[in-house]
Amino acid sequence: MNVLNFDSKQCARIRQHLDAYLSNELLVETTSDVLRHLEKCEACTRELEARSRLRDALRRAAENQIAPEKLRQAIQRRLRESRVGFLGTSRQLAWAAALAGLVIVALASIAAQHWIKVLEGRRIVAGVMALGVSDHLQCAIKGHNYPDIANPPELLRKKLGPQYAGVLEVVQKNLSGFEILEAHICSVQGSPRRYVHFIARGHGTILSVILTRSEGVHLEKALSSGVSGSAKLYEAHLEGMNVAGFESKGYLGFVVSDLNRDTTMQIANELAPPLNAALEATS
Repeated sequence: MNVLNFDSKQCARIRQHLDAYLSNELLVETTSDVLRHLEKCEACTRELEARSRLRDALRRAAENQIAPEKLRQAIQRRLRESRVGFLGTSRQLAWAAALAGLVIVALASIAAQHWIKVLEGRRIVAGVMALGVSDHLQCAIKGHNYPDIANPPELLRKKLGPQYAGVLEVVQKNLSGFEILEAHICSVQGSPRRYVHFIARGHGTILSVILTRSEGVHLEKALSSGVSGSAKLYEAHLEGMNVAGFESKGYLGFVVSDLNRDTTMQIANELAPPLNAALEATS
């Protein structure tokens, strides 16, 4: 398994402080250390920018959320029930008002917990996708971890191992206009997540198809839903790359490229259904 070692010990130490840096919670000395490192480290600067964009996206998502209709109806129903059961003396009215207040607080707490879970899910998906895009950039684009002449299929199947060897033919067959140059299983330093990475060349660019186990993470409601034909796709733009995501049984899949949004989505739309079937067969 390939491991992408693009984080030095110093980078790892600085990245532990980036969230606190964005929140202005660091001591002056630590802030100075972070700034000095960012001045000379492009990778950590990109990481800081990505975290800042993620914070902004989560903040906008939270601000734009409207309380669900079911929550409003539940509050109204509880208030009506309180009026029917408690109308009478002033003491009873006071109890009714107190009960109504408790209901509203309880339901608001439930709603808050729900949206916290939604936002946490979005954060996890964004993190998974960011690592996937980093895999593409560091392994395929910057690392040039592929040959100029495509590796023979038997070598690629060996790199993928018995679990994913059969997926190679499915990816190659359904990537119209692309040639698979390399396929392997890799990981990003600092993350336990493993990625099945296919590197393809075509249409004047390098494209990656990246698969990773979902582990309970879902793309729905976490990314923008894209207009697609037979597959349900999700889209994002990160680090200058267009990403089309899809879900399979137990897996998340991403097509990552610098092609335009429509082309990237179309490629994913053609690839997702047969790849879903192949991945379900491996489960």
